[in-house]
Amino acid sequence: MKKIITVILLSLIIAGTATAQLINADRTLFRTQTAKTFDKGQLRIYSNMNFYTKAGDFIGKTQPQNFKIVNYWLVAGNMIFTYGIWNHFDATLGIRVYQDTHYSNEFNLPDDIFLTFRAGSFVFGQGHFKSAFLTSFRFPTGEVHNYPFTPYASGAFEYGFLGAVSFYLDPYLPDRSFNMHYNIGWWNHNEAGKTIYKYERDYYSHKAGDELQATVSSKEFRMALAAVFPTDMFEFRLEMSGILYITPPDPFVYSAEEWAFFTPSIRYKPMDWVSMDIGADFRMSPKERQNTGTMIPDISKTIDMPPNYPDWRVHLGLNLNFNLLGKGARTVQDYEKERTREKVELIETLMDEKEKAKKAQEQIESLRKVRKEAEEEIKELKKLLEE
Repeated sequence: MKKIITVILLSLIIAGTATAQLINADRTLFRTQTAKTFDKGQLRIYSNMNFYTKAGDFIGKTQPQNFKIVNYWLVAGNMIFTYGIWNHFDATLGIRVYQDTHYSNEFNLPDDIFLTFRAGSFVFGQGHFKSAFLTSFRFPTGEVHNYPFTPYASGAFEYGFLGAVSFYLDPYLPDRSFNMHYNIGWWNHNEAGKTIYKYERDYYSHKAGDELQATVSSKEFRMALAAVFPTDMFEFRLEMSGILYITPPDPFVYSAEEWAFFTPSIRYKPMDWVSMDIGADFRMSPKERQNTGTMIPDISKTIDMPPNYPDWRVHLGLNLNFNLLGKGARTVQDYEKERTREKVELIETLMDEKEKAKKAQEQIESLRKVRKEAEEEIKELKKLLEE
C-alpha cells in the first residue's frame, strides 16, 4: 500500500494526475494515434498513469505454512510533451517517470524515454479524411527491462513506423463531430545479442547471476481502431488495439505473447485548455502463455496471478493545452480557418438559441393553458360557494 501511495504522490508532484502504455505519440486517445497534427506553436502537456492490482492467493492444496497473500501493484506513469513545429509536422517527447518491474529493484525511476515525429493532417475525401505518418524511437534509460505483466521492453534502442488515417463527420469542426481513427504499423525491438534476462537466484540448472542473451531481434505488426463520440463537455471513446509478432522474441521474454485490448474511455472537457481522462483496458487475447517458455520463473504456477497480461488495467489522465506563439504569429491560412470555424460555431449557436426559444415558447403556451384551466376551476369553485 505504501508503494502505490508513493507513486501517486510522486506523479501528482510532477504533473497533476496521471495513464501509461507504450508512448508512440501524443495522447489524444489512449492507444490510437490520430492523423491530425498540432497547429504551429501549440503545446500539449499530458501526465498519465495506469494501474492494476490483485491479491495473489496460493494455488494448490499444499500451501506453505508461512505463506502470505501476495499483493501486486502494476503501476506506470508518464509525462508527455507534444509541440507543433510547422504546419503538418509535430514532435512528441515521452518520459516514463515510473514503471514497476517486480525484480529486486522493484521499479524503474525513471524508466525509458520516447521520441516521435509525425507528418500529417494531409486532407483528402472533401476534407472528411486526414492521413499521417509517424516514426518513433525508444531510448532504454531504465535500470531493468523484460518485466512481467506488461508489453515487452527489450532494453535495447527500439524504433518503429506507423501510418494513421482519420475520418471526421464534420470537416469544419472535426473535434466536435463523430470521428474514427485507424492505425497500422511496424515495431522493431532490436534486441539481438543483448542480455534479456539475468537470474536473481538459482533456478533449475541456472545459478544466480547467469544471463540469457537474445538470439533474434523481434518485430511486431501493430493495429488500432478508435471511434469518438463528442459532446460539448464530454467525449465517449472506444478503442481496439493489438499486436502480431512478425519475428517472435526468444522464449525467455515475459511478454512474448501477442495481445489485444478493448479500451473504453471518457474525456471531460471543462475548458478549452484542460481535459481529464478515465478509461480501462480489457484483455481480449488469451491469458495462457503460448510463447514464453519455462526457462524463466512463472509466478502464476503457484500464485493466482495473470500468466501473461492482466485482465484489466485502469487509466487516468490530465491534459493541458497551450498556444506558445500567440495569435499574432499565425499565418493567413490560420486566420481563414479560424474565421470559418467561428462562422460555423455562430450558426450552430443561433440554431441552438432558436431551438431554445422554440421550447420556451412551447412552455409559455403550456403555462397559458394551465392558467386558463385554473381560472375556470376557480370560477366553478366561486359559483359553488355562492350557492
